[in-house]
Amino acid sequence: MTPVITSLPYKPQAWRLRIYNRGVGQPSKAGAVLLFLFALPFLVIGLLFAFAFLSSSPLIHGSGNPLVGVIFGLAFAAIGAGLMVGAVFGYHKQKQLAEVQNANPDSPWLWKPDWATGKALSQTRNSVFGWWIGAGLAGALVVPIAATTVPSLLRNSDPKALTLIGVCLIPLILLIGAVRATMRRERYGKTYFEFSSLPFSPGKHLAGQIHLQLNSSVPHGIDLRLACVRTITTGSGKEQTTNKIVLWEDQKNVSQGGISVGPLGAAIPVDFGIPQDAYETNHDQSRDQLSWVLHAKADVPGVDYADSFEVPVFRSGGAAETFTPETNFGSDFSSPSFASSGSFASSGSAAAATAPAFQSDATEVAAPAHPRVVVSTTPDGSTEFYFPAFRNRSQTLVLLLFTGVWTAIVYFLAHSRAPWFFALVFGFFDLLLIYGLFQSLFGSTQVIVGNGKLTSARRTFGIGNRREVGFGDIQSVLASMGLQSSSGTNGSYRIRLQMKNGVGFSLADNITDRQEARWIVGQIEKLAGLKTDTHVALQDGFGQVYAPPARHAAPGAVQIPAARRVNSVAQVFGLIFFLAWVGFIVLNVARVGKSSPRRGVPSTNSQRHVRYASLTDADVQRIEQLPMQAQAEELLERAIQHDPRALELFEQKINSPEWLGRVKLTDRMKALERRSEFSSDLRVRYANADLNLSMDGWAKTDEAADLLIQRAQTDDQYRPAAVYFMGMMAGRGVAYERIYPVLLDYAKHDTNETVRLWAVEGMRYLGTDEALDQLFDSFVNDPSMQVRNRAGCNVSDCGTFKRTQRMRMVPNFLDLAANPSTSPQMRNWSFLALHEITGENLPNNASAWRNWYDQHGTEKLAQFERADWWQVNGDE
Repeated sequence: MTPVITSLPYKPQAWRLRIYNRGVGQPSKAGAVLLFLFALPFLVIGLLFAFAFLSSSPLIHGSGNPLVGVIFGLAFAAIGAGLMVGAVFGYHKQKQLAEVQNANPDSPWLWKPDWATGKALSQTRNSVFGWWIGAGLAGALVVPIAATTVPSLLRNSDPKALTLIGVCLIPLILLIGAVRATMRRERYGKTYFEFSSLPFSPGKHLAGQIHLQLNSSVPHGIDLRLACVRTITTGSGKEQTTNKIVLWEDQKNVSQGGISVGPLGAAIPVDFGIPQDAYETNHDQSRDQLSWVLHAKADVPGVDYADSFEVPVFRSGGAAETFTPETNFGSDFSSPSFASSGSFASSGSAAAATAPAFQSDATEVAAPAHPRVVVSTTPDGSTEFYFPAFRNRSQTLVLLLFTGVWTAIVYFLAHSRAPWFFALVFGFFDLLLIYGLFQSLFGSTQVIVGNGKLTSARRTFGIGNRREVGFGDIQSVLASMGLQSSSGTNGSYRIRLQMKNGVGFSLADNITDRQEARWIVGQIEKLAGLKTDTHVALQDGFGQVYAPPARHAAPGAVQIPAARRVNSVAQVFGLIFFLAWVGFIVLNVARVGKSSPRRGVPSTNSQRHVRYASLTDADVQRIEQLPMQAQAEELLERAIQHDPRALELFEQKINSPEWLGRVKLTDRMKALERRSEFSSDLRVRYANADLNLSMDGWAKTDEAADLLIQRAQTDDQYRPAAVYFMGMMAGRGVAYERIYPVLLDYAKHDTNETVRLWAVEGMRYLGTDEALDQLFDSFVNDPSMQVRNRAGCNVSDCGTFKRTQRMRMVPNFLDLAANPSTSPQMRNWSFLALHEITGENLPNNASAWRNWYDQHGTEKLAQFERADWWQVNGDE
């Protein structure tokens, strides 16, 4: 809301204070509250899941490692806690900033705490914390998912495993960055740039000293660079992009001899001229900001030195003269020792006079040390600037990698069940990427200046266009850059020619070195007899120059808009929405035990099931005409629906030599395989074992059994799979006497936890009492909790044991649950097994279960004996 002028006394200072109080002086509590409430569900969900996994309830983590879930839950909670702390801390910081702004409305250089003390702290000083937090969160989120998913994907030769492994490189890269940032912080200390005046004004000079720990020699000196950076944010939401563009920069080098002694050990002198027409520091608008940054770097053995400091540049009238180094720093920067200590030295006026200008720069630009452009003289005396193909190798290689990944995405979309529209759209952008890649790899540009004309030719594979312009038709030659740059230091520059008739076109592009772009412009201007102007402009793709950034609010000017009145109704609805969301999440998490599937049993509610009527002769004839994969999938789906004829036909075909090793684990077959594994019909579970053996190429013969035993003994990589298939084969009546002792030995004595786990998984298919007893022994005594968990699942409801067999294990679980020395995790698993074996819903109380068994155990066993032998506790 715009303030009413008549409501205030006619005093400019009072007017300014009112504007700042309205615009900045009162930070919004509503924003902090909404952010706090938004983060609260993250904290609640993370803690609840971490607690659920910590309690090791198999209803939650199934067959996975509970520690993985704990780490994932805590990481999720840490995100919420961080946002909540940030909301509170950010509000207090905004409040403190508002107080400072209200106290110094005309002195924005005093708004930052470090500036107010006459120094600029390193912008990278706290990056080490960001690196470590990022590495920790990325590792906690990515690694548990990969650890639980990649092994199964690798077993199925699923290429998605490579994608997950690639994602795991993210926390590794962050970890490397965190280690390097830590080493840099410890080596160079808490560096800062000490000002010689406050603020630094356009038309004067920026001087001071960088203080740091420097215990090594710097034979190449310290490279200093002062840059004016404009940060522009475009778009919104997911399409939002932040671009940093260098509008102006100057570079100098301080030799090793110019480094003096400072409070931290070393002091690097700094002295740059600021152009008279320079833009001021301006952070008034969040989407278009302007800052001045001093960069320092040096090649040092080990971890190189690199630092950045934001410095205040303002038109302050006489304020700069009131801040003196003698009174504020206790040192004299104007003394002869400072002026002569570095490899450069200049007074304020001299520095300002030699500083490159913003809008028009006639400064002579030196040739770059290693130019990518090739300059030569043609036979007619003209000068040729040749930009060869593949001149920017790093950018081209990155583009090649990105294009390859994008093309792979398009390929998978085209060969997947995704709508054709996705492949079409992605394919269109892929063509643009391929075109740009070919231009980078094979495109060259030739610019010839001389004999009264400028000729430009672009060619790819020798094919291209040629343009010729007379010197008299040229208005200007300009170095420019666009918003395609995401960094303030590594932009891509182009050289544009503007004609007097208003037409313009690009002479050369994809120039990565700012100095090289300016030098080429200066050379072309000299050859064409144009006024020298090598400043870099910010242009869009059509050659239109972006408007200059907004000027900082002058004293007395209404620059900062008044804050909008907060809509109380919207605030109330926002609070109600967030509280309802929190309540919904908490209630659903609290009910997770009641709604979750059984241990180790994945939910299949999201799968689309095709309902079939009973198999008829016509159906059989139709199925026989289908491809083998489609036959297997339809017959198995019908078998899961308890169609005995479909089950018989599936077993006949899956065990035939024609189908051996030829049925594949497609997405649909994978879902069917999981459904058949937990069927309520033992005959379907037998079909599941036959399916797995056939897909891996194992026939149900004695010879195959001997090969499996031999493979397990000789192939360490295949051993887990071998013991798993041994159990399936022995459970289907092949070489049980030879397989069981081998499988038992692996389950009890193998030192590899993975082998023991898959041996236990294989034993669930045996269907014998001795196997059931051994599984209970593994459940109680195996050193690995993961193996114990799977053993308990196999005793309670997984595998091919009959319900009457499982009922025999109830007293064992009762004794284990009642034993005071049993761990809480094992006790929970025992109660879960009792529930799954009996189907009774009793509380987790050993006495209650013991009383039920004494009164109803015999009755329950008789109920199981009266039922069909193949009926078991299953999903469908």
